[in-house]
Amino acid sequence: MTDLELLRACQRNDPRAQTVLYQRFKGRLMGLHRRYARNRPEAEDMFQEGFIRIFQQLHTIEQPERMLHWMKRVMVNTAINAYHKNQQQRYETDRLDDIGEAALECSTHDYRDTFARLSADEVAKLVHELPDGYRMVFKLHVMDGYNHPEIAQLLDISEGTSKSQLVRAKNSLKVKLKKIGIVRYECC
Repeated sequence: MTDLELLRACQRNDPRAQTVLYQRFKGRLMGLHRRYARNRPEAEDMFQEGFIRIFQQLHTIEQPERMLHWMKRVMVNTAINAYHKNQQQRYETDRLDDIGEAALECSTHDYRDTFARLSADEVAKLVHELPDGYRMVFKLHVMDGYNHPEIAQLLDISEGTSKSQLVRAKNSLKVKLKKIGIVRYECC
């Protein structure tokens, strides 16, 4: 069954097609949530919520060839909503420090090069240890390619806060990298 046929069958609420859709894309989409969640149960909750939204909104897809991209976007938005919910429950606030302009110019490309030398598990562990705000901004910017205005809108924070959190995440990662013996990198 092609993606177009699968989409049309799901839009007709065919339960078999919905099962096929779920099975076909669960690995990729669950992996996305595992990047954003603090633990596996939280990732599974976000994943289930995301698939409910996908099934509720499948009728809105106008370009079937972009179905996977659209589903990823729904899942990222679900992760962001979970982040907001957790933030409200914890009443966390982040203070903005004065950050030099040079620190804001730090390239994410350099971090990608550094991370390429580590295993996926090592990278996930390092990023997972970041505070929630830093982790969300870092993942959205570095791993999913969102820019600061987009992140600010998605997380309901200022663009400056997004930049600040990214710089703090990078600085925190530098410390963690140094602890595991990686002391040379091109960034900052």
